[in-house]
Amino acid sequence: MQSTERLSRLQHSNSLVVRAMQPKPHADAATNTRTLPSPQACFNVAGLSCANGAKMVVDGSITLQAVARRAGVSVATASRALAGRGDLARTTRERVFQAANELGYEKPTGARGRRTTLDPRLIEVVLGSFDDAWTDAITSGAREAAFRLGFDLVLTLERADPDDDWPARVATRRPSGVILGIIRPTSAQLERISGLQIPIVLLEPRSDPGGALASIGTTDEQGGYDAGRVLIASGYARFIVVTGEPRYRFGRAREDGFRRAIKEQHPEAEIIRVHSEWTDARVTEAMLQALTSDRTPVGVFACNDEMALTVYRAARQAGRAIPEDVGVVGFNDEPRAARAQPPLTSVRQPLRAMAGRAVELVAQLRGHESETYERIELPSELVIRSSTLASSL
Repeated sequence: MQSTERLSRLQHSNSLVVRAMQPKPHADAATNTRTLPSPQACFNVAGLSCANGAKMVVDGSITLQAVARRAGVSVATASRALAGRGDLARTTRERVFQAANELGYEKPTGARGRRTTLDPRLIEVVLGSFDDAWTDAITSGAREAAFRLGFDLVLTLERADPDDDWPARVATRRPSGVILGIIRPTSAQLERISGLQIPIVLLEPRSDPGGALASIGTTDEQGGYDAGRVLIASGYARFIVVTGEPRYRFGRAREDGFRRAIKEQHPEAEIIRVHSEWTDARVTEAMLQALTSDRTPVGVFACNDEMALTVYRAARQAGRAIPEDVGVVGFNDEPRAARAQPPLTSVRQPLRAMAGRAVELVAQLRGHESETYERIELPSELVIRSSTLASSL
């Protein structure tokens, strides 16, 4: 007799469970289980062969060995892939997960295969790098909020290796929620994380999620606008905006705000755009040309502090003084902005508060799904120092 109609997904310790339901199954009252009437059902349930005496079905349950055979890997490899452990190629992990999905696999999350309803009180923060001013502030803010709300915090690095499968590592821990900090997850990665049915919060996302996911950032457009205002108040009549490549959402918003301020006060003023790198920015020929093509004083807004400090180096190479010849405003207000010579005027992002709010949002969203989300923006703050002539707005 062949198995028909439907598959019932169950969980079993160290196994993949797919229970085949027959039109007239034989019930065992003593064990309260259903049994397949013949070994042939092994083949019919999932297209699996029972050759060589392999135990592909035990008490109606598809075993881990079945998934391994389906994926064409060893049982040990299948186990490591599903647990998110081991140094495995991305294609191998994907093949194993595909086999598990085709068989209706649900990873056991409790002792002896019982589904647990206990919240692990664990929040995962996925970042693109560690040990820089941005991530230091983010991790500090997230840690403080997690401690206050009774959560543990896990930091996960998005590695440069294209075969790295950080969603698999997240899935292994099954946290209460995930915060993705300024990384650019692929649609496949987001789909994988969304399948965990836990809150996902984007922290300063590089692209606009369009309300599909919860997101938190700062008032980038207003920050750029304030940068333009302080350069205008300093008396500059010619302007440069240094933008980052790639053209991320927050960079475009900062430039838009800056241009709006200039247009309101100096509608005929020239604004030269110079492209740079978000990290490890270099003095370029285009930057030097923009500073020296006209010897009149110029106001420069850089979309982050890294690029602003690169303008400092370019100005020195061009023999131009800050702030008399070149006024400079950055964005982020990293600790090194205050240590620069002269100290850098910068737009401060409330990074610690943003990270803390992201943790709070994860706690609020648990068990409260929504079809659309509004972006939460915390206000930026212009910190005026000596790299601009104006002392206030």
